[in-house]
Amino acid sequence: STVFQAPLIGPSASLIIRDIRSSMPSRSRPLAPLSPRPWPLCIIVIASFFAISAYININNDVDNQMETKIVKDIMTSNIRPLGNFSEVQEKPISNITQKTKLLLEQVDMDKSANNITRFITYGTPRTASTLQFNMVCVCFFLNMNVHFPSLANTTKCYFQNEGDFSYSSLDQPQVMKTHSFQFANVTNKLGLGAESGVFITARTKAEGYKLANNFKKLGNVVGLTQDLETLSEIKAEGFLHLYAHFFDLPSQYLPMLQEHYTLWEKLRVCCGVQMSKHWRYELNPATSRNKLEPHPFCGSLDIDVVEKAFMNTTIFKMIDDYSSLGRILRPALKDEALDGRYCSSYNEAVRTKGLKFNQQLNIV
Repeated sequence: STVFQAPLIGPSASLIIRDIRSSMPSRSRPLAPLSPRPWPLCIIVIASFFAISAYININNDVDNQMETKIVKDIMTSNIRPLGNFSEVQEKPISNITQKTKLLLEQVDMDKSANNITRFITYGTPRTASTLQFNMVCVCFFLNMNVHFPSLANTTKCYFQNEGDFSYSSLDQPQVMKTHSFQFANVTNKLGLGAESGVFITARTKAEGYKLANNFKKLGNVVGLTQDLETLSEIKAEGFLHLYAHFFDLPSQYLPMLQEHYTLWEKLRVCCGVQMSKHWRYELNPATSRNKLEPHPFCGSLDIDVVEKAFMNTTIFKMIDDYSSLGRILRPALKDEALDGRYCSSYNEAVRTKGLKFNQQLNIV
């Protein structure tokens, strides 16, 4: 799809064209000889018409040359501008809290990631890091699908906790989740630059602010910081607005994302290797050394119905077409693929065999 458009004919040009048309003689009567007086006006009008046509053609040529240059630069450098080229970009619109609105304004002030091909999500365990990783991955994929569909099928999302964090492929859009990040080795190991961005999770606002400053001091681009305190205020839906806004997603994607994550959150808590410890204890008290309160809603769910509904969402079907992103459609990356009965099978294995945190169904 063409990004740049030819300039529209302005009001003054429309008036000139209308004058030209009104000055044309009617075909229903013989042409009357023109008096000498209108000739200067006709010459001016005709000259103006040709001048405007030439202006439009020149601007079309400039726009086409500019678009060709940008596309050529992208293909040569493998760097993809974040979001649309057009300044008129439709933003997600829905009923959101005042707190989220203020955060959206902050995102606009902080967003400086213009040439991103890889994002890293970093946070210690139990800081909702999987929620952030999943949302960033899905929103990044949708961004690619909207603006660069030919690259969408190469998008990769994965977990890597140790080793060399350098690119496996510079031309492959990717999101990497990690819990291990040595700031002393950032410049040597990660090689972060204009093509990389960092998202952060933290327990408190103060901790998140400190981590963000550490990354920024090293010259890294920081996307969003998601802390548990703010998460408790605006909920997952509030952060979903922030991520959709950051990735410049058109508004029609927001209801799809809300449907997708409403169901995914239930599966995340009530199904799989990283389910709530309260629900795991309720299924089998032997899985915990301490007595825990029962989970508030997992026991009342028909988990197979939730799983099948999740598999039927538009976002699930879009992503399921790409094998490189298959694991992002599970409650956790270590879970097996959903089939409509995986969750009930896993829950039954917890109940009968005492599967513990991160213990997979096929390894008992």
